[in-house]
Amino acid sequence: MVVTPMKRSYMTLYVSLIVMFIILAGGLYHTQIMDGQAYQAQAKDNRERIITKKATRGIIYDRIGLRLVANNPSYSVAVTPANVPDIGCATQELEGSRVFNELAAILHTNDVIAVKPVDLPLDKVGEVANRLSVLLQTPADNLRGPLGDVMKNNPQSKFLFPIRSDVSQDVGKAVRAQLKNLPGVKIYNELEFNFITRFGDCLKPVTVKRGVDYTTMLSVEMDEAKLPGVIVVPEPVRQYSDGPLFSHLLGYVGPISRDDYEKAKDAYEPDDKVGQTGIEASLDGQLRGTKGAAHVMVNSKEHIVTEIASQQPITGNNVTLTIDSNLQRAVTSALQDGINKANVKSGVAIVMNVNNGQVLSMVSLPSYDNNLFSSGISQSAFDWLNTDPTLPMFNRAVGGAYPPGSTYKMITASAALQEHVVTPDTTEYCPGYITVPYTWNEKQRTTFRDWRQAGQGNINIVQALTVSSDVFFYLMAGPHQEDRRLHLDDGTDEITYTRYYTPGAPKPTEFNGLGIAKLHDYAAAFGLGKKTGIELPAEVPGLNPDPAWKIKTYSDNPWSLGDTLVTAIGQGYNLLTPLQLVNITSAVANGGTVYKPQLVLKVTDSTGKTVQNYQPKALGQVPVLPENLAIVRQGMRNVVADKVKGTAGNHITISSIQIAGKTGTAEFGEPIRQKDGRDVRAAHAWFTAFAPYDKPEIAVVVLLEGGQESLEGSTYAVPVTDAILKAYFHVNK
Repeated sequence: MVVTPMKRSYMTLYVSLIVMFIILAGGLYHTQIMDGQAYQAQAKDNRERIITKKATRGIIYDRIGLRLVANNPSYSVAVTPANVPDIGCATQELEGSRVFNELAAILHTNDVIAVKPVDLPLDKVGEVANRLSVLLQTPADNLRGPLGDVMKNNPQSKFLFPIRSDVSQDVGKAVRAQLKNLPGVKIYNELEFNFITRFGDCLKPVTVKRGVDYTTMLSVEMDEAKLPGVIVVPEPVRQYSDGPLFSHLLGYVGPISRDDYEKAKDAYEPDDKVGQTGIEASLDGQLRGTKGAAHVMVNSKEHIVTEIASQQPITGNNVTLTIDSNLQRAVTSALQDGINKANVKSGVAIVMNVNNGQVLSMVSLPSYDNNLFSSGISQSAFDWLNTDPTLPMFNRAVGGAYPPGSTYKMITASAALQEHVVTPDTTEYCPGYITVPYTWNEKQRTTFRDWRQAGQGNINIVQALTVSSDVFFYLMAGPHQEDRRLHLDDGTDEITYTRYYTPGAPKPTEFNGLGIAKLHDYAAAFGLGKKTGIELPAEVPGLNPDPAWKIKTYSDNPWSLGDTLVTAIGQGYNLLTPLQLVNITSAVANGGTVYKPQLVLKVTDSTGKTVQNYQPKALGQVPVLPENLAIVRQGMRNVVADKVKGTAGNHITISSIQIAGKTGTAEFGEPIRQKDGRDVRAAHAWFTAFAPYDKPEIAVVVLLEGGQESLEGSTYAVPVTDAILKAYFHVNK
């Protein structure tokens, strides 16, 4: 048989076709049979999603049910990485992304400058801040602070930390051109930065912009064809009804930090909002609710076509506070008026129920508007809040520690009575000053003066509280010499003498008072030196000093007799918070019970069912007999009632309610030279009070923070308290 060239060509074609069909069949077999399940899963992933349904945050109310917080309608823009063609899941390669560029143009975003601490040498921080300050035309200190804080708290972190978020596109170009001279510094469009720092799962939407208004939301949805993978999500924003009035109590919410997310991935999503300060932070677990989830089918534009299965989110619980909104408003007004009249910048006022520790009002001025944080605070507003020298975001009521001045004499008097240093009938002669000799040099002496240069004469303890005698309480505190016995390493004892001279006296008199150990213990029983435990973050413990603390802090300067004397009148190293002082006053008023200050009344669910009732909690009972506390209260009553000698009498105008209180003028800092040549130290003005005297109901504390002024509590703090008491008791005259 002869095979012609044409037949040979047909045979070659047939063989080739057969081979191609075999290869195709093999490929189909491998695809459909061998890898079928894998491709089916991939196809399913391409059209099915598990979408998180975020819960609506709970509401916060005052004690009578007035709403302090609302959830207003708003929108967020999110991006699903897997559906953006030019990035996919390569979250670090966003530059040049058409989708992100289109979206940035619609949303009118700025650039964000961030730092990656691991790439920034510590010795370069100052140089980087200086270079950035030139490029951004902003003071270097505005950058040095944030950079320093980031490097201090996260020295080797690989995460990005924002430094500036208001950088225009033009300035951003200039910064990008200098990145080689800015180690550790990164710059991104706002959307890119949010995407990178909040990315968690390639198939889960990442929120890149919050607080989008209705008009902008429509613009995004109208351009959906140009924006594959981009979706608009309804997301309520917090609206604080009275902003500055409650900001230190309520706080605000904001995006979770990357560090916090990494520590609790099971509880949070990378783009979650959490409470940052105040009740929003301390009760975040109650307020944020429980997320839901939906198993949905989506189309190529990431729009939901159908919902396969769904678990609805559970709305966060509601929180009812002990705060009285109307009283808070009146206290704020009274305190601001007092600040203005004293010509100072800041102050605190607190009202507490003495019988259960419930805080009825807590005001720290100046304040700030927490609504600024609801949709993302602007860089300029954030800079202002953080650089304002009056510290508007600082809650002085729980975070400020101040010398208590003569208000501390409530503790000294209680301890002296309980330890039988004095009785109600004991009198002491109080000249204008006493002098205390050095242990090893009788002729060298230190002078301890009374605030009244002429002295107070012969007075008992009730009168000493009434006129706020300093010398009387020096005598109550100075220890007997046996209490100053030092046990040496060689087994012998050494006595440091504790005695004083009154003006003109040829011989010294021995002290026979409490000594620092007893004074310290009684102060601790009243709550000094430890946090109260109120439901607010950033509370400080203050300072209840003693010899062990001082030798640890100042190793070359041990505790002295002078330290004990000035501690007894609330000076020296003493520091307490206004909240601690109102707690001390409450304990004196109620017979000795120290309560944990209570700010939360109850927690309820979205249906109004009570989830948790907060009950009063006693932290302890001061070791002072009721009859001794009654004597202290009598002295405090005379502070107000004695119009001639009482340090507060001339400034309390309310007469229908009997008031008891204690003034305090707490000096601090270095002496200030006056025009007449005198040296005067700046001082804080205190007044703490309770009422009614015969059946105590509330305690009030007022602090006017001294600046360049020497403020007297009787002159400035008492009138503020007078106005607060009138508001609480509804007294018009």
